Amino acid sequence: MNISKIRTVLVDDEERALNRMKILLSNFEEIEVLEAINDSEYAINYIMESDPDLVFLDIEMPLKTGLEVAEEINKHNLKTKIIFMTAHEHYAIKAIKKEAFDYLLKPIGIDELKVTLERFLSKTQTLFTKRELEIVNLICKGMSSKEIGKNLSISHHTVDTHRRKILEKSECHNAVELIMYATKNHLI
Repeated sequence: MNISKIRTVLVDDEERALNRMKILLSNFEEIEVLEAINDSEYAINYIMESDPDLVFLDIEMPLKTGLEVAEEINKHNLKTKIIFMTAHEHYAIKAIKKEAFDYLLKPIGIDELKVTLERFLSKTQTLFTKRELEIVNLICKGMSSKEIGKNLSISHHTVDTHRRKILEKSECHNAVELIMYATKNHLI
């Protein structure tokens, strides 16, 4: 399986917190930190342009809070998942309403981070059945429904039914979008 990196952006107004997160995340070879940003307004622009898989986002920041940054991300329908990191428990409900993937309390420990990242990886992979993942893999290799059916010893009609379900679940419109989705979500 060709695992691409989880493209990640860190946003925190405290340089020390950013450095700590970079060090923690360096323990996970599947993570690629694209940028560590201490300015919330610049962060919004960067996230819109880079469309990362994950954003670790502090809540209490000057200019715009992490909750406001999350609102901007959600407005643009990015598939970016947000993990809030804060020293304050009382923002948890607001974070959930902003569709947070997780809510980590500072100081963040490596074990807690590992659980969150494993959950992130497994969430996209469990969206599909084992058979659907096989078919996604073969679609990404450029196989037609007929070729996939022959390879898996099923009819091409059954493959077409799986294809429709896969496209529906992934919210993709065609094989090209599906390949991009599969790559971004570490399915191939």
